[in-house]
Amino acid sequence: MICITITYNDNGGKKIMKRITLIALMCIGVILGMTGCGKSKKEFDIGDKSDIKISQNDVTMTIKDGTLTNSGATLVLINNSDKSFQYGNPYEIEIKKEGEWHKINVELSFTLPAFHLLPKESKEIELNWENEYGKLSKGTYRIIKGINYEYEEGKYKSFNVAVEFIINRN
Repeated sequence: MICITITYNDNGGKKIMKRITLIALMCIGVILGMTGCGKSKKEFDIGDKSDIKISQNDVTMTIKDGTLTNSGATLVLINNSDKSFQYGNPYEIEIKKEGEWHKINVELSFTLPAFHLLPKESKEIELNWENEYGKLSKGTYRIIKGINYEYEEGKYKSFNVAVEFIINRN
C-alpha cells in the first residue's frame, strides 16, 4: 500500500498539485506493470492454419488413461517397428477451429536432450504445459512431437506424430 502525506501551502499550491499528479501517474504505472495489463495465461492467440504433416506409422503417440487435465497429460510413445528412433523434449499444441488445425502463438523453450526409442519399446512422457499455454479452455487440441531416425550413417530424417484430445471443461 502506498501512502502519501501532503502539506498544502498557498504559495506553492500549483507545484504541489503537479507533483501529486505525477506521483499518482507513476504509482498507477507501477501497479499496472506488477499486475500486467495483457492477456492472462488462461488466454492465447490462435495463429495461422497449421501446415505440419503427421505420420502415425512406425511410431504412434497416445495419452495415458486418467492423466489428461487442462494443464497437462502423460504421453505414451510406442515404437511399432524394428527401427530405433530418437525424440526430444519439444512439443507443440494446436487447436482445432472450424475443422482446421491452427497454431497457438506462445513462447516455447525446451532443453534439447535426445532420448532413444528402441524397437518395439514404449516410453511415457509427462507434460505440464501450464507455463507455456496456460490452462486450456474447452476445445479440441492436438499435441505434436518430432521423431528422428538415422537412415544412413550420420544422416537423419524427421517426421511428426500427434495425438488429439478434447478438454470438456475449464
